[in-house]
Amino acid sequence: MNAYIEANANILLPAALILGIAAVAAVIVLAVQMKRMKSPFSEMAGLYDDIGTESSLQFLLKGVDENREFIRGHGEDLKVILGKLEGCFKGIGMVKYNAFEDIGGNQSYSICILTGEKNGFMLTNLVGRNSTRGYAIEVKNGEPERELGDEETEALAYALRSLED
Repeated sequence: MNAYIEANANILLPAALILGIAAVAAVIVLAVQMKRMKSPFSEMAGLYDDIGTESSLQFLLKGVDENREFIRGHGEDLKVILGKLEGCFKGIGMVKYNAFEDIGGNQSYSICILTGEKNGFMLTNLVGRNSTRGYAIEVKNGEPERELGDEETEALAYALRSLED
């Protein structure tokens, strides 16, 4: 065995050194993690030292009960908020384009805004060199109140897809 160690010392010595360094690093990491884990318990131990076992347990259980009530109260608030959000606008689709040949820069647009129930509206603004025209179209259950142009159809499709996300 000694002959093997002497013959391979140039390999075994660096390997042992690397393993030793890794072991020291692991001990440091574990010591830091243990210190973090002990922090909340040291506060409880301090409470035990100050007021005794039974009183500290009653104090901690009272805190648990207060937290439970706090969470329940906010749970009801959350239900109310979620109920109010049902009718809010959630889907949006927008297409910018050139409505007329003599105007560039994609200054015209159609924007569709929908609720989760696919109700809402579409605004179309057509920009020309000498005039601008705007239109509003109501959308119910994902269906527009009138036939749409290509860009408006695209904006509606984008808004409907955004509801699926």
